[in-house]
Amino acid sequence: MSQHLLDPAWLARLERMQLATRKAVSGSHAGKRRARQLGSSMEFADFRAYVPGDDLRQLDWNAYARSGKLFLKKYLDETELHVSLYIDCSRSMGYGQPSKLSRSVQIAAALGYLSLCHLDHVSVYAFDHRIVASLQGVQGKGQAHRLLSFLSAIGEGGPGDLHGALRQPGAVRGKAGISIVLSDFLFPDGYAEGLAYLQAARQEVTLVQVLSQEERQPDYAGELRLIDAETGQAKEASMTALLLAEYAKSLRDFRQELAAFAYGRGIAYTEIEAEQSLESVVFHVFRQAGMIR
Repeated sequence: MSQHLLDPAWLARLERMQLATRKAVSGSHAGKRRARQLGSSMEFADFRAYVPGDDLRQLDWNAYARSGKLFLKKYLDETELHVSLYIDCSRSMGYGQPSKLSRSVQIAAALGYLSLCHLDHVSVYAFDHRIVASLQGVQGKGQAHRLLSFLSAIGEGGPGDLHGALRQPGAVRGKAGISIVLSDFLFPDGYAEGLAYLQAARQEVTLVQVLSQEERQPDYAGELRLIDAETGQAKEASMTALLLAEYAKSLRDFRQELAAFAYGRGIAYTEIEAEQSLESVVFHVFRQAGMIR
């Protein structure tokens, strides 16, 4: 299962990374993030690998004697982060090869796994016009099998409605945290209201827009009957160079409008090509975008 979603060859690299947050976080449970105030509890929570800059006083020399590797002990007064991953599984996400949905699920697996390795609380929601499946509040690397099992079972749903899905009871955590939305954002009723609702719930929102090659650069010719994946509506079209140029402009305008909306509201926005390898997305695109460090 893990090999299907995540390449075991670079799991160790994921474990050394963490989601970046623009806000200081605090809490009373185990975590691996630097708190506003240093923890004083002596109740042991977990280990993590030493990285340059860590407090050498927290090194566990017994673990070093056994393994020859440096580990730090973490205690209960350190901080945790609540991470919510929203995966759009509406019909339009089934498009492409690989599909936008399958790539989004893999991305969620990578982000969820590295968050669990830092003892963040991770919740995942699959949605179309409603929340169709959810896994809430898992924590710790030992819960990775639950995360991957849940993600492996996500399938294509019905028409999409971001705002309608988020307004369902329990769809948004009451605690402040990071919410990452993986979608093409091609919702008939738009995305603005739903994203504003997330922000009102004290979420630091990140948008990951996933589009397929055929959507970005369609290679169509002749007389075609086009069917909307979300609504089922059909339209006859003559695929001329002029029509394709108009489509390219419409798509460019849509992406620019989404980016401008995000920028204006202090929301992080990243574009992903569904055909990009997961390794490239995580270790290059996300790092360059400042999503992870």
